[in-house]
Amino acid sequence: MTSCHLCALALAAAAALTPALAAAEEYPTLTLEVGATRSIGGYGGVCDDLAVATITQDVNATIRALRAGTTLCSSRVGGPGGGIRQVYRVVVVEAGAAPPGAASPPRPGS
Repeated sequence: MTSCHLCALALAAAAALTPALAAAEEYPTLTLEVGATRSIGGYGGVCDDLAVATITQDVNATIRALRAGTTLCSSRVGGPGGGIRQVYRVVVVEAGAAPPGAASPPRPGS
C-alpha cells in the first residue's frame, strides 16, 4: 500500500472513533447558585476552575459554588486510593437566575 492509502485508512479510523469520544465527554450536569453546596459523595475531589467551584477532600466530596461559570468537578467512587472517578459538569448561576436552557416563566397577561 502506498502512504496515501495508509493516510486515508488512518483518517477513516479516526472519524469512526469521533462519536465515541464525544459521547465519553457527556457528563451529568449539576446546576448550583452562587454560594450553594452539594455533596456528590465519593472520596476526595478536584475541580478544573477553582474560581467557579471548589470541592472538599473528604468522604462526602462537597462542591461549593463560588461564582457564575462552568467547570468540571470529580470525585473517586469506591473509597480512598481506589475506585473510579465520577465526573460532573458544574454550572454555577447567580442567585435567582434561571439555569441555562431553562424556560422563562410566563409573563403576566400572556
